[in-house]
Amino acid sequence: MRRRDFQRLVESLESLSPHQLRQLDETVSKLAQQTAVRELVTAHVEREGQCPHCQGNAFQRWGTTASGEQRYRCKKCFKSFTGLTGSPLNGLWHKSLLLEYAQCMKVGLSVRETAEQLGLHRNVVFRWRHRLMPPNSAHQPEALEGVAEVDEAFFRESFKGLKKGMPRTAHKRAMPAGKRGISKEQIPVLTAVSRGSRTSFMSVLPGVPSASSITSSLGPLLSKDTVLVSDSASSYKTAAKNLGIVIRQIPRGTHKLGPYHIQNVNALHSRMKSWFKPFKGVATKYLPVYLAWFRFYDESGWSRVPEDLIKDVISRPRVRPNGPSETSTLE
Repeated sequence: MRRRDFQRLVESLESLSPHQLRQLDETVSKLAQQTAVRELVTAHVEREGQCPHCQGNAFQRWGTTASGEQRYRCKKCFKSFTGLTGSPLNGLWHKSLLLEYAQCMKVGLSVRETAEQLGLHRNVVFRWRHRLMPPNSAHQPEALEGVAEVDEAFFRESFKGLKKGMPRTAHKRAMPAGKRGISKEQIPVLTAVSRGSRTSFMSVLPGVPSASSITSSLGPLLSKDTVLVSDSASSYKTAAKNLGIVIRQIPRGTHKLGPYHIQNVNALHSRMKSWFKPFKGVATKYLPVYLAWFRFYDESGWSRVPEDLIKDVISRPRVRPNGPSETSTLE
């Protein structure tokens, strides 16, 4: 737009009614968010991107799509693509709401609360959630060095959303577990964190924690000079022996053993349980990605902004292993 025309547009705003000003504000806000998302995608592609067809790094701008997205053409395979081709956001409608939606994910709003705030259907919001959540393998630490605290957290087994093939009688909301303590009704999540770090390791174990499952989960992360600190469970002692590392176990009824304790991993469990509470139960089949969602923000001390989540989504390939359907039960 020419400067003269823009000036006339600005001067005409004074004659608008309050209702028209509200409509204008909503339109400008929507366009600003849409532009922010496009600029974010474009900057990421031109700085770190590659061709999704041949992984080539040489490409050039090649016009725009019908929706206004920047298109590129690879100089190696000569195929065109956009910044979202091959990513979980490819083919998504209402992209202008992505940053606002990412903020809703950060504060942990439920599906229905997010749908009401964004003006979208709850099924759309649910599918978006599972596109944006990182996989369980993402952001896991490559190693736990120094003093590594380890313990397990337990989540009630849930078949939420399952319409057919229930292996047991459906539970009513807030129904207590049939057995006290550790049982097949509880899903164990092995968690570990290095002393002085918020970067955590989380893994859903296949059944009651055992020395073999702990060894296979922690083995790739622990070096020979790592000191493992745990509670008094014998499975950790056996796992440490299998891995050939030093272990310090906190006796039952005490909080520490000299300079060793597991307060950091216990604090992690407290934050985790508080974060999961508003969801009123998460389906067990989706527990790994919900843990990854929590870890994405918790490892940064909740300092990550919506743009960080969008960048993370763009940088990973789209995987759809039995994704949620439109009829899935929501929180």
